[in-house]
Amino acid sequence: MSQKFYTLITQQGAALLANATALGVPLKLTKMAVGDGNGSATTPNASQTSLIHEVYQAPLNSLTTDEKNPNQIIAELVIPENQGGWFIHEIGLYDENNTLIAVGNCPATYKPQLSEGSGRTQVIRMIIIVDNVDCVALKIDPSVVLATRKYVDDLLSTTMQNHKAHTQQELQKELNKLVPKITQINGYELKSNVNLTANDINALPAIKKMQSGVPTYEVGNFLNFLKEVNFYVLPTFKKQNMLGNGFLSQNGYAQIPLSIEGTIKFLIVQWGSSVAYGPRYFTYPISFPNNYLCSFATSNDVGGSFVSVDTAKIANLKTQIHLSPYSVSGVVISERVVAINWLSIGY
Repeated sequence: MSQKFYTLITQQGAALLANATALGVPLKLTKMAVGDGNGSATTPNASQTSLIHEVYQAPLNSLTTDEKNPNQIIAELVIPENQGGWFIHEIGLYDENNTLIAVGNCPATYKPQLSEGSGRTQVIRMIIIVDNVDCVALKIDPSVVLATRKYVDDLLSTTMQNHKAHTQQELQKELNKLVPKITQINGYELKSNVNLTANDINALPAIKKMQSGVPTYEVGNFLNFLKEVNFYVLPTFKKQNMLGNGFLSQNGYAQIPLSIEGTIKFLIVQWGSSVAYGPRYFTYPISFPNNYLCSFATSNDVGGSFVSVDTAKIANLKTQIHLSPYSVSGVVISERVVAINWLSIGY
């Protein structure tokens, strides 16, 4: 059986499509029309420039490509309930300049209008095949679009799926914030609030004391921590707990911990007392691990003298100090023994 109903691209339409492909400027399809063929069935003709008898024309409701065949363009026209009273035999597709691009025929369909006691919304679709779909602008005017039932069903389905997926993602985010039932800390399963002691986290027990209304925390026999706004400092030290050696002797050192922006640094003070018969090198009890800062020296010589710290003669300021006793006249003392006290600071 030969095909009775089909669509043709008109000669004008073919020329415009070819020109759009050559120039790279898409052809804008904007309108569709239906006609009654003057009451008779029609046969599409490529030389047509208009429908035989047009009864209704309106902007396109949608213009898309076929999902299964990307070279097929589907144009859709929606005829509302208040239009009708005629048969539909022919269909035409127009561009923005009202040029007939494609023409087709269809089985005789009567479109009633409400005043006749029956009404329906009629959807007319025309499918055309083009070599290059890029030569057609697949755009419509959203202000004139009527939503078909299929469009609404598809939109609702997609929206519900997206909402479900989004809801599941948000729920999973909230669930991720919860502690899993199998999580434990030091043998405690986190089914409820867990109170951990200092021993549970292997920490030293702290003793809280109040001094003039200000809390201090003493950790064992070591340091007193004074809590202040947004940071901690180490304000007081017990001499027997300072890190060092020889606190009550003539030669020794002390490492004083300081909290600097949350990091503990040690200020090292070293001292000594000895005798010298002329210039002499003294080796520190310990080396400064980072840097040498300064030194001071005095003399206990009853004959009158002073002591000079000669840093230029020291190869490594972190490990040694060089001292020279001078008389009040500025001459190095080498004929008698001079008692010297010195102190160096570094970190």
